[in-house]
Amino acid sequence: MIKLDHVSKNFGPEKKAVNDISFEVHPGETLVLLGTSGCGKTTTLRMINRLLEADSGHIFVNGKEIKTLAPELLRRNIGYVLQNTGLFPHYTVSENIGIVPALLNWDKTRIRERTITLMDKLRLPAAGYSNVYPHQLSGGQQQRVGLARALAADAPVLLMDEPFGALDPLTRISVRREFKALDELNNKTIILVTHDVEEAFELGNRICLMNEGRIQQLGAPLELLFHPANDFVRSFLDPQRLQLELKALKIKDLWTWIPDKPATTDNARLLTAENSCWEALDAITSQPVTVMHNQAKKIIDGNGLMEAVAAYKQ
Repeated sequence: MIKLDHVSKNFGPEKKAVNDISFEVHPGETLVLLGTSGCGKTTTLRMINRLLEADSGHIFVNGKEIKTLAPELLRRNIGYVLQNTGLFPHYTVSENIGIVPALLNWDKTRIRERTITLMDKLRLPAAGYSNVYPHQLSGGQQQRVGLARALAADAPVLLMDEPFGALDPLTRISVRREFKALDELNNKTIILVTHDVEEAFELGNRICLMNEGRIQQLGAPLELLFHPANDFVRSFLDPQRLQLELKALKIKDLWTWIPDKPATTDNARLLTAENSCWEALDAITSQPVTVMHNQAKKIIDGNGLMEAVAAYKQ
């Protein structure tokens, strides 16, 4: 769906913002570009929709090299979400969401129905919010409108540049959780830029960790944690390692090491083996949880879960 082949971008003779990077993003996958400020992740994202032009290399979207497409036509088929939303202040919420469908000549009824559907899914009921303006919304609400606008035309590709970065920590967690649960994202190819390690591990199928314009490692979250490619990758993740392990490991990964324990209550919360260890710990409060995996059932408490994590790492 998206392919970069030996792409580079320079800002002046001394500044290699992106230095000979190559990767592919598969249909339906979320790839996170992760790294500190100035590592080249946002420059990489902007080259994909030609907000910046690559100095060398080739970029393909849906099998077509983007240099052969007019920038405005390319962008109409790519959803784009910015950190600061980029909403038009003189447009209402519904007008902001309907911009791209209108450019694609959708009829008014179809635009209205699509707008209402997205607003409802993003907890902005159309009856209350359609005719308000961006300045009348909270930061979290503005970000939801920006996401709805990017999704409105149902483009197969979604680019997201620090989409939750301007939000306060509690709102950020809430909006991120809503984003993750959206059925609108099924089968979309997503590239998300963030400097937030926890966010990357929560949302990415694969993570591309960058430093000084180069890819340090590209792989699934578990690969970066347990098989780091170099010292940079290891040290970058070390400050949050335990929390990241709990977010990346699913209960099914630990199934062999989870001890069988008798049920102590009939009211234990039911999880599946696809839940993360972090989600399981969150569910385990005053009583264990029940987990189903391949028709088997186990009762898990906090001690048993952490013992299984330790056994997995040995």
